[in-house]
Amino acid sequence: MGVTDIRQLLEKYEAGTCTPEELQALEAWYEGFRHPDAADTAWEADAVLTRELMQDFREMQRRRERLFQDNPWRHWWKVAAVILPLAAGIGTYLWMRSQPAIGYMVAAMLAEAPARPDSKRFIQLPDSSTVVLREGSTLIYPAAFDGDERVVTLTGEGYFDVREHPGKPFRIRSGKLTTTVLGTAFSIKAYPGQENVTVTVTSGKVRIEEHESNKLLGILEQNQQIVYENAAAVAETKPVKAEESVQWLKKGMDFNSVPFGDIAQQISEQYQVNIRFNNDLLRNCRIRATFEGTETLDQVLFVLCTVRNATYAQRGDTVIISGEGCPDNGEPQYNRL
Repeated sequence: MGVTDIRQLLEKYEAGTCTPEELQALEAWYEGFRHPDAADTAWEADAVLTRELMQDFREMQRRRERLFQDNPWRHWWKVAAVILPLAAGIGTYLWMRSQPAIGYMVAAMLAEAPARPDSKRFIQLPDSSTVVLREGSTLIYPAAFDGDERVVTLTGEGYFDVREHPGKPFRIRSGKLTTTVLGTAFSIKAYPGQENVTVTVTSGKVRIEEHESNKLLGILEQNQQIVYENAAAVAETKPVKAEESVQWLKKGMDFNSVPFGDIAQQISEQYQVNIRFNNDLLRNCRIRATFEGTETLDQVLFVLCTVRNATYAQRGDTVIISGEGCPDNGEPQYNRL
C-alpha cells in the first residue's frame, strides 16, 4: 500500500465513508509498520538515519492514535503497547503488598536483568513510563497504578523515563532513599551491600528523601547527581555529565554490519520476546543501525525491518518478521525505502 493509497483512505476515514474492508486495510498497514515511502527514498542505515526513522515512527504513532480514537476496535493497539512489553519484562509473577501501610494484597510484577555482563532488560510500565535495568538488577511494580501515586522498588541500577501525570507522583524506592518525580529521565544505582546510593538526572527534576524519616536530601535538576552514604546517612550533591553515567544503556546497541539473526537474538533477551523469521534467508542480512538503548521494542523493530524492507507482527510474546532475503549475500547496501 503506497502513500497515495494511505492518504486516500485517511481522507475517507475522516469523512466517515470508509468501508469495513478499508478500515481493516488501514489497521493492517499500521500493524506492519512498513515505512510509507518505501519506493521513493534512498538512505544509509546509520545513526543519523536511525534517529530520522525514530521521528517517523513517533509521527506514525500519533497518526494511528487519531485514526482509531473513534473506532469500535481502537483499543487493541493501546493494550498491546502496555501489556506486551510488560509480558516481555516479567521475570516472575507474584502477589505481595505494594507498601506496608496498605492492608490488602495487590498484584505485583517482578522484572529481572540477568547477572551476566552487559545484560539489560526493558520494561514498559502500566502508565507507559519505561525502565531499562542493568545486569543483576530487579524492579518490583504494580500491575496497575490505581492509587494516588505510582510506586516502584528498584534493587540494583536502572534508567527511568517517566511519563508526566499531574497529581499522581512517581516514586522509586531504592535502598534507604525515595526518589519522587513528576516527569523526567534519570538513573539510580542502589545495589545490595553497596556503600552508596547514587541518583543522576539527565532531564527534568527529582526530589530525593530518606525513606523512613522523609528527610529531604536534595532536589536535583539536569546534569546533577546525589550520592547518599548509607553508613553515615549523609548526602552530597554535585554537577556531572549525566550522559557519561548512562553509557551502559548504549552498550551492545551499535550494530555495524551485524547479521539480522544475531541482532534478533540480542533484542529477544533484552525485551523478553521470541523472534522468528518466516524466511531464514533474512537472518543473514546485515544491518547498520545505532540505538540509544532506551527505545521501545516497537521502535527497534520498526528501524530494523525498515532497513531490510521487511515487516513484523507481534502476537503475545512472539514476533514474526517477514520479508525477502538478501540478493547481495547479506552484505550491507544502500536501501530504497
